[in-house]
Amino acid sequence: MTEVTSPVHYKTAWEDPGTRRAWRRTAMFRCAAALGCVPAFFAWLFAVVMTPVWLLVLWMPVLFVGIWYALLAVAGAASLTGIRRVLRVYPWQAGLAEVRSKKNGSTQFLVPDPERPEKTVGLEYGGGIGTGRHFWVRAVKSGQVTAAWFAGDPRYVGVVATPGPRNLLRVAQREATDWRMSPRKRGVSPDARARARAAGARVGEN
Repeated sequence: MTEVTSPVHYKTAWEDPGTRRAWRRTAMFRCAAALGCVPAFFAWLFAVVMTPVWLLVLWMPVLFVGIWYALLAVAGAASLTGIRRVLRVYPWQAGLAEVRSKKNGSTQFLVPDPERPEKTVGLEYGGGIGTGRHFWVRAVKSGQVTAAWFAGDPRYVGVVATPGPRNLLRVAQREATDWRMSPRKRGVSPDARARARAAGARVGEN
């Protein structure tokens, strides 16, 4: 009988076959959602052409909502490379992240600081228009999920997942991705900065 290795025992999360399958499932779903926006637009256009002009007052809001969801779908597909990049650098840590819902509708992931385990670092997802139906917002708000697997460095960037792993989501500190902000450089070892940089985060230099 073949012994099955737990995903958390691999040097990096990407070495786990189950993680690669989870990433492919995520990629198929997100790419399908993004591509599905094209026929949805033509369906909207057909409806506009085939209905009276006065109904445009109803169809235009539908277009604006559709454009917003299309942007979310494209952003989700674009994040696939970032997810894979993190998984190729860091291992899974099962049940490491505490998950809770915030008053603004977002989900917060609390992860111990790698170099100061007695302290936690928060990462957030959601809170924006159109994110309320995302799994990580709905499941946490309902109490279905209270903890998560985590791969990454919470001071910069990471990937969260439910056991399996399933429901992969990339989360990051804003300064680790936004070029308009100064990247973090204090309180982080050179090795941690190098790994975060390899995972796609913006990293400050001492």
